[in-house]
Amino acid sequence: MDLCRFRAYPSTKDEIIPDPETFSLKKTSNGTMNTGATKCIFFQWVIPALAFALLTAPSLAEGYAYYPFYRPVDSLPATGAALGPWPWNFNFGGGPTTVVGGASQQINNGYNFNVGTGYNFTPRLGLTLEFLDAGLGATDAALQQNGAIDGTAHMWSVTLEPVWRFRIGGPVGAYIIGGGGYYERDMRFTEPVEVFVPTYHGGFYARGLEDVYQHDGAGGVNVGAGITYNLGWGTKLYVEARYHYVFTAGGNTEIIPVTIGFRW
Repeated sequence: MDLCRFRAYPSTKDEIIPDPETFSLKKTSNGTMNTGATKCIFFQWVIPALAFALLTAPSLAEGYAYYPFYRPVDSLPATGAALGPWPWNFNFGGGPTTVVGGASQQINNGYNFNVGTGYNFTPRLGLTLEFLDAGLGATDAALQQNGAIDGTAHMWSVTLEPVWRFRIGGPVGAYIIGGGGYYERDMRFTEPVEVFVPTYHGGFYARGLEDVYQHDGAGGVNVGAGITYNLGWGTKLYVEARYHYVFTAGGNTEIIPVTIGFRW
């Protein structure tokens, strides 16, 4: 249905109306007015204008606009150099992970890899969905407790975190982040076992190795902070430390991953 195909209705005086063919204004000469013109203006101009205003309002409210194209850092406003330049955000990185608290008696330090994406409500405030993968080790005490000769630990999580960004100076900024979600801690122990080997004459026992797995899924929370350096094109090098507290059975698990990576 073409909303700009108008019908004429009687009118008592001349009116200035949009011309549906040229989209210009013209005066009626036969004492009629086109009531569909108002509908045409509404759908062609008012609704797009409102949509544009709603999309740009968050950035305008902050006092500066998003920067979807490259601009040298020095040419940005004071607040623009360190904050989120686009409505969507993305990050990835990795680094060392330290185990703290009671879990350090069972799990050794290791590494982490982190990737996330989300939406920026304003250049300062965003929401991020993140995946964390931490490779850890099993302590000697854990190996002895399980009668194992080798073992590893592994933790992964899917969490949702609000993030608040602010500027420190020049291209250097910082942010505070924290949230929670689902965590799973997996441990593998390699234990010696005796295996019966059948033969034609009966059989015999032989020593072998068996991997035993322990899985523990639980909820958890995290909080941390990071420092960013704007490299241009909306790309920021970041260093972050995050504290994770996981409500695992038999004792909570606490880790502090330090992550170095890039944010957009």
